[in-house]
Amino acid sequence: MKNYVIITDSSCNLTTEQKDKYGIAAIVPMHFYLDGKEYDASGDWSEISAVEYYDRIRDGAKVRSSQASSYSYEETFRKYLEQGFDVLSLSCAEALSSSVKESIAAAKRLEKDFPDAKIYCVDTYNCCYSLAMLVIEAAKRRDAGGTIDEVRDWVTEKRACFNEVGTVDKLTYLRNAGRVGGAAAFFGGVFSVKPIIVYDETGHNNAFEKVRGRRGSLERVADLIKEYADIDANRHICIAHANCLEDAKTLGEMVKERFAGKEIHFEYGFIEPGIGSAVGPGTIIVGFFGDPQMRTLGK
Repeated sequence: MKNYVIITDSSCNLTTEQKDKYGIAAIVPMHFYLDGKEYDASGDWSEISAVEYYDRIRDGAKVRSSQASSYSYEETFRKYLEQGFDVLSLSCAEALSSSVKESIAAAKRLEKDFPDAKIYCVDTYNCCYSLAMLVIEAAKRRDAGGTIDEVRDWVTEKRACFNEVGTVDKLTYLRNAGRVGGAAAFFGGVFSVKPIIVYDETGHNNAFEKVRGRRGSLERVADLIKEYADIDANRHICIAHANCLEDAKTLGEMVKERFAGKEIHFEYGFIEPGIGSAVGPGTIIVGFFGDPQMRTLGK
């Protein structure tokens, strides 16, 4: 069996330490612009601290993000192809980013130089910690002896089971980034109403429900995790936050209460800057493994 590497993009929220721990070959960076200055998006927050970043957005700084370029993918793929590896690239949902399209463009350019290599570029339907969980599980299956075709097929079969649910402090950022549609009008302008957001079948953000108050929104997120998570199949609950760790920890305690007696492994971290530019300060996003029917909520 020919060896292969797994590559993803920076929307996965993984740090370099986590990447190395699970044997992920590379994280291709997306980018963001804060008041006109360009930065690489990274779970390491190597160019700007997460606290400063979200404080500046809250204070009105102009921010936008851009996907990983096909040339960044080409450079990364080529590095491993030249070493004799095949490539399995697992990208952010196409519904949220052009990252997967850029990876496919890079793969096509490389076909003439590496005609015998396999370069698989997969739309994972995921982003943030749900993407991280999917990538980690794919790496575990590779390490257990799964071929590149077997792992790719497993990803496409199970990608809709890696769910996310969350709540934003304000829909303003998602609306400005073009990440929600008609729901913005439904929720907009209602004092203290917080939207509950899930992925749809292919990874679009779906603001499907409104809850009054921050505490109420956290309780509702915990209820949905209880309803849709399969803790026995995967005991990890990953909570990403946009500079609101106290609320994230409060949500973690709510989830513990709902799964009393179950062993759960919690991961907390800042929402990486590319995603953070779209969701804004105060957002909480929870990744977990469970029932794909969650993606039909609000349909």
